[in-house]
Amino acid sequence: MTYMCDRCKREIFKFEVCGYCKRNVCFDCVKSSQSASKIKRLVICKDCWSDMKTRKAYKNKMDTV
Repeated sequence: MTYMCDRCKREIFKFEVCGYCKRNVCFDCVKSSQSASKIKRLVICKDCWSDMKTRKAYKNKMDTV
């Protein structure tokens, strides 16, 4: 089963969900990811990384803006 990346519109087989804009993004469009806790994984896409408000929330390990 294939999916489409919501950012670059490429056909992908696995995707990550951005924690800030809630889009399905491929691994090329993921800027960074980290484990906020043992069960919570934060992912930020390249578009959300350019917004300083969401970048600050990501670096403080917050899942919402």
